[in-house]
Amino acid sequence: MRDPEPPPGACCFDEWAAQNAKRARSKETVAPITTALLAALEAEGLEGRTILDVGCGTGDLALAALAHGAARAHGFDLGEGSIEHANGLARERGLEERAVFVVADGSVAPLPASDVVVLNRVICCYPDARGLLDHTLDAAGSVYAVSAPIDRGLAGLTNRVLGRIANAWYAMRPAKFRGFRVFLHDLRDVERRIGDAGFFPTTQERCRFVWQFAVYVRPDPRASR
Repeated sequence: MRDPEPPPGACCFDEWAAQNAKRARSKETVAPITTALLAALEAEGLEGRTILDVGCGTGDLALAALAHGAARAHGFDLGEGSIEHANGLARERGLEERAVFVVADGSVAPLPASDVVVLNRVICCYPDARGLLDHTLDAAGSVYAVSAPIDRGLAGLTNRVLGRIANAWYAMRPAKFRGFRVFLHDLRDVERRIGDAGFFPTTQERCRFVWQFAVYVRPDPRASR
């Protein structure tokens, strides 16, 4: 059995969360890929379902899912500031009784079994995403969604160049970024891992050229009876 990968440091997450929280006060979801992912999840059906958002940041996706019919949401993030902002947004939107946000590493922390599990822009923060994928797949009921940087073709080349530049910048500022790096993963391996857990893709789209998101569903065994 592999030892769990060390989690990425919370370092700069809180600063980014503060910026996103400010933007989230004027729009439902901050990033274009989050907006697109929310629409794809809504197409699968959010009404009455429970949501688990691992790497939730300021919680805008989880809170938007509640506003679109989900029953309850749990969010996990490594940044204390991120969770503080997420709870603040939940109160402002009148959703605090249906949303729980916790500071924790979603690759190892106990996770609540949930109908819908989302990893939005989070696997690129882990040097090895396999532990994160396996752990969160164990918590997923009927829907699993992932967004990540594209690793192939021109978009993949662009992401490699941008990643090296970003990582060089992070390395030059160790006091602030504390070893944080971004990683480009083989998305075909990600897809195989999700497929091996019994899920099949219903949506796979690109966003802003360098990002890809996919929504997977697990058939209900009762449907064939």
